[in-house]
Amino acid sequence: MRRLPNLQDRADLADLAGLYAVIVDQRDFARFDEVFTADALLDTGRGQRSGLLEITDAMEGLLRYEATSHILGQQLLSVTDDGEIEGVTYCEAHHLRVDGDERIDHVMHIHYHDRFVSTPDGWRIAHRRLTVPWTAEQPV
Repeated sequence: MRRLPNLQDRADLADLAGLYAVIVDQRDFARFDEVFTADALLDTGRGQRSGLLEITDAMEGLLRYEATSHILGQQLLSVTDDGEIEGVTYCEAHHLRVDGDERIDHVMHIHYHDRFVSTPDGWRIAHRRLTVPWTAEQPV
């Protein structure tokens, strides 16, 4: 039977997911230490990044877009046998690209598969794996 986190941990992890989205959309990557552990692993499906510097470098690739907007959905969490929490958070991420006179919204439907650890500063993501079931493009 799946063990569920307590209500405070659930609220804290929902806030952590939201903080990640805000940091990315505001392009405030220097704040990733508020979301990830120093040695976090990010698996994008196209490669892995280890540690805050590599994760920040990877995320700076988003600067090629005029703007991004991450809309978070449901989050399913469970407690692991070692007391950590793992879960999946659904996201619809919009990436606004300018191509000449055209503005295009590249929409990604993302599932963030996370392993969270408790630190003295609160919950942090120790491992994140992205899956992208589908993408779409639409004119803006």
